[in-house]
Amino acid sequence: MLHLNMPGEFEVGDEVALAGTVISILPSGRARVSIPSYDHPYTLEPPPKARAGDRVVLVGDVTRIDRGADKLTVRIDCGGVITVARSAITRLRKHRRASAG
Repeated sequence: MLHLNMPGEFEVGDEVALAGTVISILPSGRARVSIPSYDHPYTLEPPPKARAGDRVVLVGDVTRIDRGADKLTVRIDCGGVITVARSAITRLRKHRRASAG
């Protein structure tokens, strides 16, 4: 389950959610989505009956952190890897490390 309260630090392996806005539905049935701080449209399989202007949530795992630029690279569950500003993250579930011993 994703939590709304986000800690100050992200770690590789954390599960995050990003909010996007459907720009258009392509003839193939895929949707072009705008993601805050990501400079390119992202395409994905939209939810049923999605239309331009609808909000969608993309969930994925943090694969890289650039603390200097305050950006995270996220592998989206629906496929693809994007790098976004930390401020684009709407929810977080911390990665649980296996206990030693």
